Amino acid sequence: MMTILLSYNEVQTLARKAASGAGLPHGIAEDIGHAAVWLSARDVDAIGVVVAALADHWPAILAGQAAIDRLCCGETKEVALEERDCRLLLIGLAGAAAMNAGLGLAVRHENGDVVPLTRASEVADRVPSIVALRLMPNASGDVSACFGARRPAATDAEAYAAVLCLAAKTYVPASELSRAQGAGAGTTDND
Repeated sequence: MMTILLSYNEVQTLARKAASGAGLPHGIAEDIGHAAVWLSARDVDAIGVVVAALADHWPAILAGQAAIDRLCCGETKEVALEERDCRLLLIGLAGAAAMNAGLGLAVRHENGDVVPLTRASEVADRVPSIVALRLMPNASGDVSACFGARRPAATDAEAYAAVLCLAAKTYVPASELSRAQGAGAGTTDND
């Protein structure tokens, strides 16, 4: 398997553009970009996670994001993660939101174990057994675990190609009409 090394900025931008290209609302796409960085900092191929989740799982992404918002706002103490195919993305969305809000979140496994959501790499191997996200009372996000690795996780070349295809859907097609309406450079790139 060939891998590609990206910067955190590239991970965030490509994930955001791919989510927009897949048709998700701009705000959700922004959140997916932040989630991708959060996951990638924890040694997870975030681009692969985003591509897999965007395949046909938008309703689950939208419902999961709304549930995570309710959790972070304190409207509920726990939210179920029912859609197995995008759980890791939802965990990334929760991790990024918790880091941003300074909250302590945890995942609950089928066997009842509750594990703080400070490192997705520890959680990533156990995703199939994760059934819920839970707000940890009187706990703030672990700042030392917020930043993760200095370099993002490597990205699978096939996932990279797929994310580029999704991101390309956000670009204005090159045509005489688009140029006449102001797209692209003028007569030189210095216009």
